[in-house]
Amino acid sequence: MLGPMGRVAHTVRTGLSVPWSRSIGTGEVMTNWKKCCSTHNQIKMKTKQNTIIFTIGIPLFVNCRNLVKGVVLTLKSFALITLLYSCGEDKKEVKELSADTPVDVSAKGKTIMAVFAHPDDEIYVGPIMAKYAREGAKVQVVTVTDGRYGTGQTDLKPGDELTALRNEELNCAARHMGLLKPIWMGYHDQLKLKDGFFGHVPYIQEIMRKLDSLVTDIDPDVIVTWGPDGGSNHMDHRIVGASVTQVYLSKKQEKNVHLFYVATPSSHLEDEDEKLLRGVSDDYLTTEISYTEEDRENTILALQCYKTQYSEDSMKHTADRLRSGDQKVYLRPVLKAGTKTNTLFKVD
Repeated sequence: MLGPMGRVAHTVRTGLSVPWSRSIGTGEVMTNWKKCCSTHNQIKMKTKQNTIIFTIGIPLFVNCRNLVKGVVLTLKSFALITLLYSCGEDKKEVKELSADTPVDVSAKGKTIMAVFAHPDDEIYVGPIMAKYAREGAKVQVVTVTDGRYGTGQTDLKPGDELTALRNEELNCAARHMGLLKPIWMGYHDQLKLKDGFFGHVPYIQEIMRKLDSLVTDIDPDVIVTWGPDGGSNHMDHRIVGASVTQVYLSKKQEKNVHLFYVATPSSHLEDEDEKLLRGVSDDYLTTEISYTEEDRENTILALQCYKTQYSEDSMKHTADRLRSGDQKVYLRPVLKAGTKTNTLFKVD
């Protein structure tokens, strides 16, 4: 252990004259300091005529023209600890990047691929799809199923007539939000779950192969889909999200493609059971995207295309909720660790 580097005894002005003493050794600082403030390990010890600064990683220097009477410095070694103290009026604020700090990343020329289970699912992220389309991105919605069991507000039976209507509604919604013509994959609603393992699994595998081809063809910069919660816990939502995720994780992307899950923050839900079933802790939703009134209103116009699914009252309720909300869409990025590790107890 190094011996004491120095001892300083002086009266420091911090609004009041406060006697203090400081003794610096290796790894230990003892201070009696009153009415002083510190910011990010920076403290300046100010006297009337000079400033004494202790700095890490470099020799301990004293930058003084005239040493104040009563200040004795004995330098026996170099400092290996950082102490840069700031007091009183000299407090410096440290700016940190917050979620609301604007980041200048242009959407122009970028491609977003939004993959959802049913026609009308895209409304969940409609405001930010409209936002990025307005800002110059190409936004390609991919709808996996034909929605044939979503009879909703119609008297139609499940079948081709209803699926044709739902396809028209999807195209109408995309036009209002400024999106590319949606890709209609046309797979059966409910993904043949009622056919059991040997009906459902081969069907999903076919969908996954087709999704893989679409990712190659569309060449997106960003993919957005459902996470494990499925938004509403809907089985089709969850299966489609899992299928998109497997396609994404199955290979190293030729370019830096980002996958996001859209979700409802748990803090926005009051019922504890709802939080468990479809909420996502706010800590995980690290991407919060704001949108404009124009984006919101275009999404409401898109919603109104879905007359087979929503009554006038439910449309009004959804529109009111959008207008009274915080004007944000919340997403969770799917990230990989920065380094490989050989333990479960350390994740980078």
